[in-house]
Amino acid sequence: MSILQIGAGGVGWVVAHKAAQNNDVLGDITIASRSIEKCEKIIESIKGKNNLKDSTKKLEAKAVNADDVEALVALIKDVQPDLVINAGPPWVNVSIMEACYQAKVSYLDTSVAVDLCSEGQQVPEAYDPQWAFREKFEEAGITGILGAGFDPGVVSVFAAYAAKHLFDEIETIDVMDINAGDHGKKFATNFDPETNMLEIQGDSFYWEQEEWHQVPCHTRMMEFDFPRCGNFKVYSMAHDEVRSLKEFIPAKRIEFWMGFGDRYLNYFNCMRDIGLLSADPVTLQDGTSVYPLKVLKALLPDPTSLAPGYTGLTCIGTWVRGKKDGKERSVFIYNNADHEVAYKDVEHQAIAYTTGVPAITAALQYFRGEWAGKGVYNMEQLNPDPFLETMPTIGLSWDVQELDPSEPVIHHLDKE
Repeated sequence: MSILQIGAGGVGWVVAHKAAQNNDVLGDITIASRSIEKCEKIIESIKGKNNLKDSTKKLEAKAVNADDVEALVALIKDVQPDLVINAGPPWVNVSIMEACYQAKVSYLDTSVAVDLCSEGQQVPEAYDPQWAFREKFEEAGITGILGAGFDPGVVSVFAAYAAKHLFDEIETIDVMDINAGDHGKKFATNFDPETNMLEIQGDSFYWEQEEWHQVPCHTRMMEFDFPRCGNFKVYSMAHDEVRSLKEFIPAKRIEFWMGFGDRYLNYFNCMRDIGLLSADPVTLQDGTSVYPLKVLKALLPDPTSLAPGYTGLTCIGTWVRGKKDGKERSVFIYNNADHEVAYKDVEHQAIAYTTGVPAITAALQYFRGEWAGKGVYNMEQLNPDPFLETMPTIGLSWDVQELDPSEPVIHHLDKE
C-alpha cells in the first residue's frame, strides 16, 4: 500500500504527519510539491516527533508542478500509489483529478476547485468542474472523495449523521465555524493567505425555500453561543459544503457562518478598499506587473510560523433543526480543537489540524473499503458511522449538544 500526497503547505504538513502516524494502513508515503525543500522540512519534523509508526515504510520527497498534468501523470506512474491525496490549493484540483483519471488512481481532496468569488465559480456552480469527473472515474474504476477537510468535510458528515440517526425531517442546516485562539499577531491568516482572502471576500450564497440567495460578504450576521468558547458574532459566507449539502440532504435552508473579530474585519475592509485583495494584475510606474494579493501573501506570516505560540480553541460544527418522532428538535454537532494540543502532536496549529486529520480519516475509510465506491463522492453521500468512529482515534473528538427547539431559528442582524 502507498499514498502520494501533493502539497506541502500547512494542511499538507498535518496530512503528512497523520499519514505517518497511520502508515501501518496507508503504507509508503511520498510528499510532492513545487518546493522539494518544503517536503523535506515536513519529513524532518515527522522524524523529529517520532511520528513514523512503521519505520520500515518509505517516506520520501519529490518535486512536481501540480498545474502540469503530464508531469503529474509521470509522477503517479513512478510512485504507483493506491491513493493520491491532494493537499494543495483549490486551483490545482482539476489538474490532479485529470492526472488521476489518466493514471487510473483514486483521489481525495479537502476543498472545492474554485475561488467562490469569481463569475462562474460561485456556490451554485462550485462543484461543477469536479462533478464532471463522475462518469470518468466510474468508468476508470477509481474513487474520488471531495472536500475531506473539516468544513467542507466533517460538517457534512455531521449532517449525514443527523439525517441518519437524529431527525426524520430536517428544516435548517447551519455550518458554524469560529477560531477562539490567539496567535499574537495583529493580522494573519490561518491557512494560505491567497486562498483565505479570496474565500472571504466573495458574496455569500445560501439556500432557502428552493432557491439561491446572494448577499454581499459580511452583511448578514448572527450571534451563537459556542461550547467552551462562548458567544461569538458569525457572518454568512459562501462555502463549498452549502452547494453539496443542498444536493444531497434535503433542507429548507442551508447556510455557512464564520466568526470574525472586529479588528480582523477592520484590516480586511481596509485592504479590500485599497485593492490589496485583488487577484488581478496591476502595472507599476516602472512597468512591472504585480498581483496585489500575491504581494500581500508575501508580506503576511506563513501560517506554519504561527503554530508554536498559538493558544486557545476552535469550535466548528453543524447546527441542525427539524423533527424527530413528530417533535421539534435542535442539535449542534461539533468539535473543539486546541491549538497547543495540535502543536504538541504535529508541530502545527489547530486550523490546519482540523483539515488534515479528517483527510487521513477519510483515507483510512478508503483503504478499509468503507468508502471505496467507483465514481466521485462528496462526504455527505458516504456512510458517516465508520468515519465518526475513526476520527477521535486519530486526533479529533466530537459531541452532540441538544439545544432548545423553541428558540427562534435564527437571529439576523442584517446590515446595510
